Amino acid sequence: MKGYVDGIDWYNADAMKYWSFPSSYTKDKKAETMNLVYSGDYIGAIKVDGYYERIIKDEDGNCFMVARNRNSKGEMTEKLAWVPHIQPWLDSLPKGTVLLTECYLPGNEGSKKITSILGCLQEKAIKRQEEGQKLHFYVFDVMALAGGNFNNEPFSYRVEAVKALADLNPSEYVEYAVYYEGKELWNQLQTALANGREGMVIMRKDAPVYFKRTPARVSLKIKKELQDTIDCFFTGRISAPTVEYTGKEIETWEYWEDNITGEKKFGKFYKDYYDGAPLTPVTKSYFIGMAGSLEIGVVNKNGKIKPIGWLSGLTDEIKMNPEKYKGKVIEVAAMEYDKESGGLRHAKMIGWRPDKTWKDCEWNEG
Repeated sequence: MKGYVDGIDWYNADAMKYWSFPSSYTKDKKAETMNLVYSGDYIGAIKVDGYYERIIKDEDGNCFMVARNRNSKGEMTEKLAWVPHIQPWLDSLPKGTVLLTECYLPGNEGSKKITSILGCLQEKAIKRQEEGQKLHFYVFDVMALAGGNFNNEPFSYRVEAVKALADLNPSEYVEYAVYYEGKELWNQLQTALANGREGMVIMRKDAPVYFKRTPARVSLKIKKELQDTIDCFFTGRISAPTVEYTGKEIETWEYWEDNITGEKKFGKFYKDYYDGAPLTPVTKSYFIGMAGSLEIGVVNKNGKIKPIGWLSGLTDEIKMNPEKYKGKVIEVAAMEYDKESGGLRHAKMIGWRPDKTWKDCEWNEG
């Protein structure tokens, strides 16, 4: 049967989601993470920034590449045909094998870059990879192997399976996670964060496979975040919106532009686009005429306004009327402060600070 291994439908199975500290958690995350790591109960590996993809070679030898999220019809998203270069590796895997992987571009990580390939039509995706860089796969867990499911096996057992596959099934397009524990795990985490990697995922050695979310502290997704939030304000400067839409909802997208006339067209035109009509899917911000992002700033030690980044994940109201919010103080969180650029990386708005004026947003970094 399609996608089945030992009685489990891995094609339609929900993806395991890894627990991380909620934003409302106010205790020292670093101290607790360190205690968990040094307890000896956990194993961890570097987290790659890409797309989750479940690789399946079912009992009949059928192969699939299933994404984490379903489409608007509730169907699994399967795009193995978009990456034909991994077929020799798939051929080397035994029937009845299910692997969890992250699809990524080595040295060029980021989910948006993957969307530019997997988010377009098959022929265009293959052409982009032939002209540029082919997608790679980072194997970090084994759900089933050679016809036997591992869903009741502890994580430590599955890590050994990852190591075995690395020796037996190498490929220039596949990387296998290297796992650490204890002091070595903590040191590797610090090195990864210092080198700008996204972070690590650690799991209890005795953790089985969970369908849907893992319980608290059974797994822990660790990312580089500033311990404290920053108060800043909108400077009044805006950036133009991104024009072309490259997201995952292309089949139900409703914002389009005619490539010949420049006319904006609202509706579900994916079929026309798929059939070759001169249409481009465009972002909602571009279609409506909203700002793409708003600049945020602080007051430096010399009393001057210092820009520290741009925010794009804002409400339509803010992006439609940016002039109304000039000077408004907000609280933001970010992954880190980049000393080279003098700004925040991946900043996101937490909320408003009506108790402050923009002159209160002092900054001591320079």
